[in-house]
Amino acid sequence: MELAHTRTGTGEPVLLLHGITHRRQGWDHVVPLLAPERELWAIDLPSHGDSPDLPGDYGGDIAPLADAVEAFCTAQGLDRPHAVGNSMGGLVALELAARGTVRSATALSPAGFWSRAERVYARAILGGAHAALAVIPSQRLERMLATPILRTALLGLLLAHPSRIDPVEVGADLQGLSRPRSSFATMLAHFDTWSAPARSAVPTTVGWGSRDMLLPRWQSGRLRRALPDAAVYVLPGCGHVPMGDDPALVADFILAATRPRASLAA
Repeated sequence: MELAHTRTGTGEPVLLLHGITHRRQGWDHVVPLLAPERELWAIDLPSHGDSPDLPGDYGGDIAPLADAVEAFCTAQGLDRPHAVGNSMGGLVALELAARGTVRSATALSPAGFWSRAERVYARAILGGAHAALAVIPSQRLERMLATPILRTALLGLLLAHPSRIDPVEVGADLQGLSRPRSSFATMLAHFDTWSAPARSAVPTTVGWGSRDMLLPRWQSGRLRRALPDAAVYVLPGCGHVPMGDDPALVADFILAATRPRASLAA
């Protein structure tokens, strides 16, 4: 499967993987800060952005997404790049790390470490947002997003600082949630608790937004138990999509996480 992507920068290769219904442009504010030191491959995961849809028999689990990223790396001649992902993309990065096919994994508020009730809550939030956005005419949505209070109301569960994002950019990001691809419902219905390996196959670093309202940061406690070798940090002042809240903090975090492990001092 050919995945839509954007390549820029120089240095060790880093994959940038977005969350469910998001797109590779979600990394645009971070990329210029990383490009002088890393070769960046921002990817639209299958059934997202400009990439093709998953097969019709897709069952909703994370493995086919990781398979597609592995195949992409092979096609591009990328030998064990670093993997960085947010939310669903963070879970893909962890899956690639478990397989040992990446050099390191960095996950920002990764999915898969919820309780049953928290999983139902996350599904309800995303499903409800889709239902609401699907009936709002595009022109009305543009007017709503131009109003800081309404923009905060729409995005407060994903971003700690919605007012920092340009309304036009927000509107483009929300297209994936207002008109999700066919696999969206399958992903929501079947994403389960991730079956973590006993130990990390490669250096693994996790950052969790202190103000994440979709996947609250206490879920990091389950991740610590599942992946005791992972280095886990709190991203202060950030919500579920920290790249939009504090690009400089996220860029510094990624640069540190993709250096030798000894550089990651607590």
